Amino acid sequence: MTTHNSIAFVHLWFNGSIRTEITKLGVPMTKPIHAILIGAGNRGAQSYAPYALALPDQLKFVAVAEPIEIRRKVFAEQHQIPEEMQFESWEPLLEKPAMGEVALICTQDWQHTAPAVAAMRAGYHVLLEKPMANKMDECRLLLDVSQETQRQLRICHVLRYTPHFIKLRELVQSGVLGQIVQVDHRENVSFWHMAHSYVRGNWRNESESSPMILAKCCHDLDILPWILGQQPTQLASVGSLIHYKAENAPEGAPQRCLDGCPAAQTCPHYAPHLYLEMAPFWNSIADTSKGFTRWASHQYAENAPLVRALSWVIPTLKQIPNYTGWPLTILTQNPTPESIEEALKTGPYGRCVYHCDNDVVDHQVVMMQFDDQSSVTLTMHGHSHYEYRSTKIEGTHGRLLAEFGNGGAWIKLDEHRTDWHMEFDTGAELGEGHGGGDFQLVNSFLKSVRDGSFEESLTGTREALQSHMLAFAAEESRLDGKFIEQNWWS
Repeated sequence: MTTHNSIAFVHLWFNGSIRTEITKLGVPMTKPIHAILIGAGNRGAQSYAPYALALPDQLKFVAVAEPIEIRRKVFAEQHQIPEEMQFESWEPLLEKPAMGEVALICTQDWQHTAPAVAAMRAGYHVLLEKPMANKMDECRLLLDVSQETQRQLRICHVLRYTPHFIKLRELVQSGVLGQIVQVDHRENVSFWHMAHSYVRGNWRNESESSPMILAKCCHDLDILPWILGQQPTQLASVGSLIHYKAENAPEGAPQRCLDGCPAAQTCPHYAPHLYLEMAPFWNSIADTSKGFTRWASHQYAENAPLVRALSWVIPTLKQIPNYTGWPLTILTQNPTPESIEEALKTGPYGRCVYHCDNDVVDHQVVMMQFDDQSSVTLTMHGHSHYEYRSTKIEGTHGRLLAEFGNGGAWIKLDEHRTDWHMEFDTGAELGEGHGGGDFQLVNSFLKSVRDGSFEESLTGTREALQSHMLAFAAEESRLDGKFIEQNWWS
C-alpha cells in the first residue's frame, strides 16, 4: 500500500489509541479467529495486525511467514508466536494443515497471487493487500479460485470503510445533488511521498511492481463507481514521467544525497530533509488538520527545538519528536538518527531522485463516461504540496466539495436554488490508519467470516476486480492513445 498511510503509527498520539479506536467498532466478545500473516512489513504487521493486539479476544495470530529475520522476530514477539510457527517463506507454512480460519497476505504486489491461491486452497479465507496482483490474468485467477474453493477473498480497499467516503456516498445517493453531471476526483500524492514510494521505493519500476495508476489508484477506481452507483462505459487516459529523470538533476548532483550534493539546501527531495528533519511529513499532517494538532505539527516543522522543549511541559507533544513510524520504518526496523543516516548512506532511500531506476509516471489523468452519461475525471500526480484526495461533484441541484487528508477530512455541500450550505467534519482521530479505514476493514472481514457471508463477499471481490481492470485499461489507453470501451473490463 500504498501508501497513503503516513500516520499509521501515530496510534498513541494525543487522545488516540488503538484501544480507543477499536472500541468504536462495537465488536462483541467471542472466541478469537486464528490467523496467519504472510508478509510482516508495513501494511501487514503495522496497519492490520495491531487489531489483534487491541482485541485479542477477536483475532489471534498463530503463525508468520516473512523473509526478513528482524521483521519476523519482532512480529512473533509481539504476538507470542512460537519459533516453530515462524517461517522464512510462505510455502512451508501453507503446506501444513490449516491452523486457523484466515490468512492475511501483505507481500509485495508481484508476490500476491501464489500465496493467496495456495491459502484459499488450504482452507483459509484471505484478506489480501491491494492491488490484487500486478497482472490481469492473475487478478482473474484469484476471483476464480475464490469461487472454486468457496473461500472469501477480501481486497484491502480501505477507503470504503472510512467515515469520509461512507458519508460522501450517502450524500450523493440521497439525491440532494440532483442528477450528477461531472465529477473531478484527484489523488494528490505529495512530492515527498512520490519520492519515497515511486522514485526511490518499492513501486518505482513497473516491471518490478505495478503501473502507478494500479498501485496508487485502484482505491479510487473502486470508490468512484461505489459512490456514484453507476458503472463506467468508456475511458481514455494520458500521462507520463515528466520530472524525476536524469536530465532534470541539479548540476553536479551526485548519485547519493549525502555524497556532497550542491543542491542540498534547495532540493525539496534531499533525503536528510525528508527523513531526518521530517518537516514535509509534519507539514502534510498540519495542512489537513485543525486545532492543537495543526499548531503542533507546523511548529515542529518550523521550530523543532521549541516543540522538544515544550514536550517536557506538555507530554503529548513527545509523540512528535519521538515519532518512529512510517516512512522511517521502511528505511530501518528501529529508527534512530544514527540508523537513518546509515540507511541514507547505503540504502535506496538515500539516492538522488534524478538518478534512480524509476520509470512509473509522475502524473496521469483518466477520463471516463459513466452509464448515466456523467463525465468523471481521475487525476493522479506526484507533485502535491501535501498529501490528500479531493473530490468535486457537480449536479443539477447542487455541488459537493470534499477533501480527505492525513490530518483530517471534510465535505461541503451547496444547494443551487436556496444557496443552502452544509459542512461535515468526516475526519477520524489522528493516527487511525487511512482515516479509520484500516481497522474497520479488518472488523468487517472478521464479521463476514464469522457470518459465513460468502456471496456478499464474492460481490465485493468482483467489484475489486473491476477496479483493477479499469486501471489496466487506463494504462493501455495511456500507452496506445486510444479510447477503451466497457466490454474490455466487464
